[in-house]
Amino acid sequence: MSNQVMLKKLAVAMACLPMLAMNANAHQGQGEKSLFQAPSLASGVGFYEKHRNEQLAAWSLRQIYDSLPVVNDPWSEQVIHQMSGHMNGLVRQLPLYSVLLINDNNINAFAVPGGLIGMNTGTIIGSQTMDEVASVLAHEIAHISQRHYEHQLDNQKKLLAMQLGGLLAAIAAGAAGGGGDAALVAMAGSQTASAEGAAVHSREHEREADRVGMQILAQAGYDAAAMPRFFERLQKQHMLNQGKGSFVPSFVQSHPFTSERLSEATARASAYRPPVMTAKQEQAKLFDQWVWRLKYLTKQTTHTQLVAHATQSIGARLALATYLADNHRHQEASEVMKAGDLNPFDPLVCVTQAHLLAAKKDYAGAVLAIKPCQLIYPERRDLRLYLAQHHIHADQPTDALVLLNDLTQDGSHDVQAWQLAQQAYQKLAQLTDDEMQITTATIHALRARSQVALWHGQYQESLKSLAQAQQVAKRDDDKLATLSALLEKDKQAVMSAKEFKPK
Repeated sequence: MSNQVMLKKLAVAMACLPMLAMNANAHQGQGEKSLFQAPSLASGVGFYEKHRNEQLAAWSLRQIYDSLPVVNDPWSEQVIHQMSGHMNGLVRQLPLYSVLLINDNNINAFAVPGGLIGMNTGTIIGSQTMDEVASVLAHEIAHISQRHYEHQLDNQKKLLAMQLGGLLAAIAAGAAGGGGDAALVAMAGSQTASAEGAAVHSREHEREADRVGMQILAQAGYDAAAMPRFFERLQKQHMLNQGKGSFVPSFVQSHPFTSERLSEATARASAYRPPVMTAKQEQAKLFDQWVWRLKYLTKQTTHTQLVAHATQSIGARLALATYLADNHRHQEASEVMKAGDLNPFDPLVCVTQAHLLAAKKDYAGAVLAIKPCQLIYPERRDLRLYLAQHHIHADQPTDALVLLNDLTQDGSHDVQAWQLAQQAYQKLAQLTDDEMQITTATIHALRARSQVALWHGQYQESLKSLAQAQQVAKRDDDKLATLSALLEKDKQAVMSAKEFKPK
């Protein structure tokens, strides 16, 4: 079975997962009289449930990293992180566990217990405005904040086990060389049963997610009307394709629409005021950059299309410059960047300019190009990662590690940060003559490699790297006692992750 089909099936499975989280009081929307209700621990969200759902989110994240083509572009991730983080903060006290972009042309998004959200790149490219993308995120966050899993805990336990079991079977069948048919059959059996079970209980939850999601959307500064508009367009596409036997959007399959539900959502949206024009303009600018960057990264555009749109679109222009640099057409790339006024402190402009220099192996120049932006926006993860990467290539590993330190704290699941930390420590070990520094850097590099393997579900490789690190640490037990204790703690965490099974 192709990766595309596998991804579609896997995303649908994850979309149906029940969702559990806590929410906080938020200001009511323009057209809603009721406030969000904030469940407390006393009302049923216990510490055990919270811990178990965090475990489930971590398990799901490892499956996704192991099985799906995740988009590893820090700037593109930053956009969805900021959007979802802002909306989540309006209704929940707990942060989202993780938000992922998946390289899939199909329109879909899913949420997992514990606060893990995934969105296909096809959802973004298939949207017409940033409001429409935000409406899908708001809908998923609403499912989480309203504790739809907890409300039907008894019925959903069996459903959860069935869905996750089917997901595991499909992955295992493909990985073991059982062939596409075996994976498809394993998933299809699970999907048929889970979809039938979910449909009985989902109608009211979908309406509530529409209502709460619309409140979130409006309060976050987006157009509430984008939600019914986008969903109705998907439904029409579904109806047209159904008769032709064509593909049905995965989001429609996992979030079934009815005429009544769409009518209610449209009427409700009319009660909200539209966002101010300045906000719409900023959203449109960011959306233009995001769509064209994703189109280029996911090979959904051509050089001809980029050239055609570059004169009118900053996003297409920056994507064109990136394309030219990646194809060693450095002078042309430079000319594209000089062709019109670009804001030198726009993060994507900084990222692109640094990319052009790095493509010519001018890593010191790349550092200088991106550093001013990173100083203006020190909180941005994407600029930290890009700058750290350029520091490593410029033989400045210590500077890179300073940037990565906050992203690689104990328990971090930031795979890209761990990968860069591994490279930085390896470079540090190569550049120093100090024996203790070499030993320490080697241990840290092995530890970082272990974390990368862990979050890809490669438990034996993770344990192997930790064992190697422990062997190095034994060379000087007295001076490296703290590191040895940290390695043992990591080992126990990997063993726990390996033993965890959704049930």
